[in-house]
Amino acid sequence: MILREALDLSKSIANYRMDMYELTKDRSYSDSDVIKISQQLELKIQNIKNIAKDIRSF
Repeated sequence: MILREALDLSKSIANYRMDMYELTKDRSYSDSDVIKISQQLELKIQNIKNIAKDIRSF
């Protein structure tokens, strides 16, 4: 179950990165949509870090 969640987060992170990359081709880094994606990406990365921390504690 934890591994499935980690895999899903990993895929989600990859998708957010690609979305942000594509969006920044046409917009600046300070654009509100770019910032929103960046914030969501940061949350996903923090979630996967928390999962890794939990796994190490077992």
